Amino acid sequence: MKNIFTILFISLLILSCKQDQNDEAITYSIAFDNDNSKITKVKVEFTPQDSILFMDYGANNLEKRWATFIHNIKAVNDEGKLIKLEEIPDAKWKIHAPLNEKIVLTYDVYLDHEDYEWDGGIDGIAYTTDKGVFYTGRTLFIMNGEKRKNINVDFELPRNWKVTTPWTNNRDVASSYSVKNYTDLANAMLFAGKHKELSLKRDDFEFVFALGSTEIIKDEAVFKNLAEGVLDYYIELMGGIPKPSPDDPFKKMVVVISSHPSITDGEVVGNNVSILIQKDADQFSKTISRFIFAHEFFHLWNGKSFRPSSENAEWFKEGLTNYYTLKALHHVSFLTDESYLDFLGNFFYKRYNEDDGIGKLAIANGEEKHDHWGLVYGGGMLVGIAQDIIIRNATNNEKSMDDLMRGLLIKYGNRKDSYTIGELQNMMSELSGMEQTEFFNSYVLGTNKIPIDNYLTLAGLNASIENGHLIVSKKEHQTQKQQNIMKGLFGQ
Repeated sequence: MKNIFTILFISLLILSCKQDQNDEAITYSIAFDNDNSKITKVKVEFTPQDSILFMDYGANNLEKRWATFIHNIKAVNDEGKLIKLEEIPDAKWKIHAPLNEKIVLTYDVYLDHEDYEWDGGIDGIAYTTDKGVFYTGRTLFIMNGEKRKNINVDFELPRNWKVTTPWTNNRDVASSYSVKNYTDLANAMLFAGKHKELSLKRDDFEFVFALGSTEIIKDEAVFKNLAEGVLDYYIELMGGIPKPSPDDPFKKMVVVISSHPSITDGEVVGNNVSILIQKDADQFSKTISRFIFAHEFFHLWNGKSFRPSSENAEWFKEGLTNYYTLKALHHVSFLTDESYLDFLGNFFYKRYNEDDGIGKLAIANGEEKHDHWGLVYGGGMLVGIAQDIIIRNATNNEKSMDDLMRGLLIKYGNRKDSYTIGELQNMMSELSGMEQTEFFNSYVLGTNKIPIDNYLTLAGLNASIENGHLIVSKKEHQTQKQQNIMKGLFGQ
C-alpha cells in the first residue's frame, strides 16, 4: 500500500509540473509573404498569466507606440469563440476572458516604419531591402506575463528564404527557436529573406552576420576579412573571448549589415548590432560604418564583460572603446598611420571641441552622453589616449592601458559586480607609478579641456591646436622610446 501511494504521489507531481510548464509556455508563429513583404502575420498560442497584452518599450514618439503598426488583432479560445480585446494606452490590450483558458492571438504587423521619423534612425527599428525584411523583436512581438521561460518562435518562410536570429535552434526542427525570456525576445534582431549569412566562431562564441542587400553581399569578402581581423585582434589583446555577466550569459551575437539610399548609421539592441551603409558611400562614410562595426564588437569586453557601477564612468566604457576601435582598424590595415591621425583630429577632436558642454560639464557626467557625444565619447577617448601615453612614457613602454583592460577582464569577467571611477583612477596611478588625482580632478571630474597635444608629443608626434583644430603628424626624427609609444598608440 505504501508503494502505491508513493507511485501515485510521484505521478501527480509529474502531472503538476507538466501543467505548470504548459501554463508557462508561449509559442509564436511568424509568417512572411514573398509577394508582400510589407505585412507579416503572427499567431500566438498561450494561457494568459494576467489580463494584459503588451509590447516592449520604445516608439515613444508615436501616440500608440509600437501598436501603430499592429492591425487585425484578434483572439479566440479553444472552441474558436471570439475573445474581446480592449486597446488601452502604451501599446497594451486588456483581455476580457478567464485566465485559465488557452487562447490563440493573431495579428498583422505592417512594415511601414520607414514612413516615420526616429530619433535613433531606422537602423534599430524595422525596414525592407531588396533581399528581405529586418525587424527588432520589440517591433514584432505582443507579450503576456512577466517571467515566461518556455518561449518558442517558429517561422513560416517562403521558398528559398532563410531567417537569421540570435536564438538557439530547437533540435531537428528547421526555422524553430527557443528563447530564454522576454528580454531576449524583445532585444532580438531578425533578418528574413534571400540574404547572405556568415558565421564566425571563436571557442564557444558565435558571431553571425546577415548581409541584407545586394550591395553589401558584393562586398562579402571585405566584411568577412574585417570581422575576422578585428575579432582576432581583440581576442589576442584581451587574452581571450568575452566573459559576460552571469545575468546575461549570451554566446551568440547577430550583426545585420544592409545598404541604405541616404544614411550611414548603426544601433545596438541588447547584444545585437544593426548597421546601415549609404549606397555609393564616400570614404568617410565607409570609415564610419567600419568604426561602428568594430566599436560594438569591443563592447563585448568593455561593457559586457566588465562594466561601470555608475554613469560617472561611461566616458571609460565609450571613450576607451573608441580608442581601441581606432587601433583595431589600423591593425587590420583599414586605416594607415596618416588616416588614423586624420580621423583622430578631424573627427574626434572636432566633435569634442565643438561640444557645447565643454567648460560647463565634466566628462564624468555620463548621463549626458546622448546629448553630448563629443564630450563623453570623444573626450573619454582623449582621456584614454592621454593616460595610455602617460603610462607608456613612465614605464618605457613596458606597461600600458592594455594591462588595465586585461586586469578588468580578469577581475570582473563572468561576475555580476562592476568597477568604479575611483578604481580606474587607482589602476592608472599604479600602472604609471604616478598619482593621477590632479589629472582626474581637472579633466574627468572637472571641466578643464584636455591638452591632448601635449600628450601626443610624447608619442613622437607633431601636435598643436590651431583655431580649435588638432593638427597632428609624425615627427621626422623620433627616439626609440617615442617610436615604441607611437606603435602602441597605433595598436601595433
